[in-house]
Parts: sequence; structure tokens; C-alpha cells
Amino acid sequence: MTAEYAAYLLYSADSERDLYAVEELQGFFESEEYATFRAPRARRLAEPPVQVHHDALELRVLGKNGLPVAAYTVGSAEISEEHERGNVVDLRVSGYLWDTPCPGTDAVWSAWRTSSGDERNIWAGLPEEGREAWLDAARLRAVWRFPIPPPPSPSDSFRLDGSHVTDHSGLYCALGEALNGPGGYYGSTLDALKDCLRGNFGPVAPFTLVWHDSATARTHIPEYMDEVVRTLRSAGVTTLLT
Repeated sequence: MTAEYAAYLLYSADSERDLYAVEELQGFFESEEYATFRAPRARRLAEPPVQVHHDALELRVLGKNGLPVAAYTVGSAEISEEHERGNVVDLRVSGYLWDTPCPGTDAVWSAWRTSSGDERNIWAGLPEEGREAWLDAARLRAVWRFPIPPPPSPSDSFRLDGSHVTDHSGLYCALGEALNGPGGYYGSTLDALKDCLRGNFGPVAPFTLVWHDSATARTHIPEYMDEVVRTLRSAGVTTLLT
């Protein structure tokens, strides 16, 4: 790959090659199902002329090491280049998004690129919308890594820091972090949690989850907390509330 210092990579699934290294996106993270977005000063990686129409493009999210960590697929895509300056162009891309971006997810990708990778509770200061964006990024990263390797021993005990669990999204941010490390994913709804408990997204029961400071969730989301605890226990997770 030759996309040093880029934040995103536009990849053609049709021709199986990298097309552009992209540092900035305009209009992508506010898109509906049919998207038109721009990438100013994108660096062309393929030899011109670049194919205009594509059955499927991947907008690959690059991590701090310059390697892909997640991707958005754009179907029936069309690319146009504007203001060509050597191999640097302003891009305009249109197409159908297979996975509509959650507003604010770009800020999460940016935060992860500058973090050490082992910092916990970065999400804790976010409002609920920001936590939802965090979960969306975590989900996409988990899908890219699918399946996520389980821990060495299925009987391991995991610690959930519940001190910031004040809403549904915060609960899943904390749960994903407890079971799969910082930025980890282990569901974002009850149905998604059940899917994760069946395997391929990290720990599989039986294991023990120690939920510290559970009083925070008990205060803010008592009924939903009970549903999550019942779901975990019914799947064979020993869930201890402290």
C-alpha cells in the first residue's frame, strides 16, 4: 500500500486495486442511503484513466499504522475527478451505501488514530449520540476482524467498569470494552448482544463478568439493565453485580 498519512482508502472491489488515498471527506458521514460525497486533494494511486463506474467501491478506514481497520461499501458507484494537479485530484463519488454512516463516526475514527490503543473509557465523556457513533465504529471494526478470536480460556473473568453507564449506548460501550478491550464491540442492542453471545465476536460462555459500580446503571436504566443481565445469564454468563 502507498497510502501513507491517509485517513481513508478508496478501493475498487471490481478491479481489486487501490484507487485513491483520502485524507478528508466532505458530506459522507451525513449521508442517506444514496450518497454523494467529496474528497478534496485525494491522491491517485492507480494509473489514469481511473474507471468511472464501479459495481462496488470500498471506502476503507485506515488505522494509525496505515492499514485498514473497517470499510464502508458504495454500490453502483460513479467517480469523477476535478481540478487535477498531477496525481492529486478533487474527487466526487456517488452511489448507494450498503451501511449508512452514523453521524459523528468520523470523529471516533480520528480519536482512535491518535490514541495509544490501550486507553479505556474514552467514550465516557461523549453524549448519547457520540456513544452511538462509537458503537457504530466498534461494530464496523469488529466486522472487519470477524471472527474475533476468543480469549485463551473460556472461563476467564472479565471486569466491566460501570461508572459511566448512564444510557443504553454507554452500557454497550462498557460491555464491548470489558470483553474485547478498548474500542471493543459486543453488541449495541439486545438482539446484537445475543448474536455476539453465540460466537465469533470474542468470549463465548461460560465465563464470568464482574460488573463494577452497577448502581450507576441501576439508577439511570434499571429496566434495561435487568434485561441485559437476564440475557447474559440465560446464555451461561455468570454475571456478578458489585
